[in-house]
Amino acid sequence: MQFYAKNGLFQSKHGYQEKFQNLEFFYAFDEITIEIINEYCTLRQLDGVKNSTINRELHVIKSAMNYYLKHKHTANFKNAFNGFKLFEQDFIPRFLNASECTKLLQCSKRYGNQALHDYILLLLNTGCRSGELLTLTWDNVFINEKYFIIRNSLSKNKKTIYKPLNDTSIHALFRLKNHKKYVFYNEKTNTNIKSFYKGFKNAVDRSEIGDVRIHDLRHTFASFLIKQAVPLYHVSQLLGHSDVRITQRYAHLAPENLHDCLNVLPVLTQDYKSLQKE
Repeated sequence: MQFYAKNGLFQSKHGYQEKFQNLEFFYAFDEITIEIINEYCTLRQLDGVKNSTINRELHVIKSAMNYYLKHKHTANFKNAFNGFKLFEQDFIPRFLNASECTKLLQCSKRYGNQALHDYILLLLNTGCRSGELLTLTWDNVFINEKYFIIRNSLSKNKKTIYKPLNDTSIHALFRLKNHKKYVFYNEKTNTNIKSFYKGFKNAVDRSEIGDVRIHDLRHTFASFLIKQAVPLYHVSQLLGHSDVRITQRYAHLAPENLHDCLNVLPVLTQDYKSLQKE
């Protein structure tokens, strides 16, 4: 774990300290077996921890062991965490419809917070993650060419992403151009804005659209595209997914495409409407 933290995670912007502390449970054993892993899971579940959280914790120690096996050629042990995963609840992302988006945008400006409004607008029109927008600098924005760049050091999957811009996004960027470096600039700290969490929550509460997270705007962006029959591959590229299989979670949003596929089947019975009359 120490080897992985020092060599594999030293450039990561994510915090792993809490996960590492929980995983110290395994330090007491000379050999980790499936029984010990199940015991860990049971103890975490008794603490009220969700299976998805436990899986993320186990993913860290699994990655640490695989990293060690890859780079320490003298290492000789079996990674018991490979292939182990608890059953999780179905992933059902929250999507906003156009009316809810309009309400949210209107409420974000209620107290003159134009930056919050444009932050939400850009999330809905680019599919960016929040951190990708908040760390965006003007030297990566090319308004005339209608795109901006998310550098690999700032993207989740460590790859450079080119984000195309529509007219709505371009107008928002023009309104935000009040600092030579940061798109979202905080005058009080003389650096970029770190979070819109509080303002976003207040806007959601005022709009009365239910429980909505900032990341749900990324899901909403994807849902609008899928419902307009944009191919999954293109949606995957726009979201910056490392694998189109990740984008498959949105495929159910366009069931009419699957219905069209069924039209190629031969007609093997009479019309179902006539059957209902019998």
